[in-house]
Amino acid sequence: MHKYIQNLRIEMKNRNYAANSIKTYCSLLQQYLNFSDQNRQINPAERLKLFLFSFQDTVEQTRLSYQAIKLFYELVLKKECPYSLNRVKKRKRVPQTLSRQEILSILDTIPNKKHKLMMSFLYGSGLRLSEVINIRVQDINPIANTLRVNNSKAHKDRITIISDHILKDLLELIKDRKANSLVFETISGNKYSKRTVQLIFKKALLKSGIKKKATCHTLRHSFATHLVDNGVDIRNIKTLLGHKSVNTTMIYLHLTDPVFKNIKSPL
Repeated sequence: MHKYIQNLRIEMKNRNYAANSIKTYCSLLQQYLNFSDQNRQINPAERLKLFLFSFQDTVEQTRLSYQAIKLFYELVLKKECPYSLNRVKKRKRVPQTLSRQEILSILDTIPNKKHKLMMSFLYGSGLRLSEVINIRVQDINPIANTLRVNNSKAHKDRITIISDHILKDLLELIKDRKANSLVFETISGNKYSKRTVQLIFKKALLKSGIKKKATCHTLRHSFATHLVDNGVDIRNIKTLLGHKSVNTTMIYLHLTDPVFKNIKSPL
């Protein structure tokens, strides 16, 4: 491993960066170091500019690459980055969502109760994939029908809701378990991998016959959109999702804009 990669990993780890961020930044830095080795005759500022230009068709990759290299200069080389990229315009994406009936159709194709519960948590509690595989018995409050999500994105804790409809099966699953036990364990008693849960969803989506390009995260988007449909205040939805800013949550207002529901195509 290149010493620069190792040093960046150590510096980020010491500053409590998320594991996924460390992995992504180190991977992007490795790409840049490989590019630099092949273009040593070019001065550092021009070299970095050309490297970022190679990602011109993927705006998010450009932004992440620059952030990774800038952090490398700051934390490892202890000097200012030679090239400044002050603003990268983000692509404005509209999240994919599923209707309530589509979600029920997907859940109905899953025969395994434990797998069905995992999918139900993703939708019914608005969880991220990384969150659902890390739920522990002690995080569940069956009296209040709430779930404590610990050390999630940006190392934040939050409280979210649990659906009444899954509580009976959930309590049956965790019966006689220790407080610190994972709620969802494989047959061998290990934690589920993200890939396994993604494959469970992909198989259920295929069996349902739904043609939308959906992922596990689509269930979280659908949770937020359906809460807006139900008239839940956007600030409460922000809290349930664990968003840092309400501006992030505002996208779900546009997905359920009543203006569009009252407009008919002229055709």
